[in-house]
Amino acid sequence: MFLLTLFFLIFSSSLPDTSMTDCKGVQVTDKLVDWGYSKPSVEKREIKAIIIHSSYNALSPDSFSLRGVIKEYKEAGVSPHYIIDRQGDIFRLVPDKYVAYQAGKSKLPDGTTSVNEFSIGIEIINTKNNGPTAAQYSSLAKLVRCLKFKYPIKYILGHSDVAPDRKTDPWQFDWKRFNAMIRKR
Repeated sequence: MFLLTLFFLIFSSSLPDTSMTDCKGVQVTDKLVDWGYSKPSVEKREIKAIIIHSSYNALSPDSFSLRGVIKEYKEAGVSPHYIIDRQGDIFRLVPDKYVAYQAGKSKLPDGTTSVNEFSIGIEIINTKNNGPTAAQYSSLAKLVRCLKFKYPIKYILGHSDVAPDRKTDPWQFDWKRFNAMIRKR
């Protein structure tokens, strides 16, 4: 029994740990919702894309209210996997293993449709007139690097890239700045 336990400890310590807590500098707070997602039809879904979105609270004077944005998601029956508030705090609304309803009718550059099935959705709280903050860019870059460590990500795209006829977000997003940040360690 001792040898079996020792073998397990040695073997399991050599396996890569891909838990979110092992992604250096990424702090995620769970604020899990009970709508806007489904369990995948396969045991382990293929995640090959990250879709970046913009959202704001359109129903009250505080456009940047996290609570207001989440309330709007609930009313619409949608949800991203993650949302990043103006201070750069990251909240997980849907576990990665589930299919979040975040991209809608969309298509990846390789022709893959049903993008929700193959992607992680990340929302940034900003408006068409107020782009992402420095804190949001920093947190987004850290989260994306972490997700790239965990999954074989082929695409990092905006919502407008996968649904160009219906969507214009992420708004005022500086792709050059962001791409430089995700290459940086």
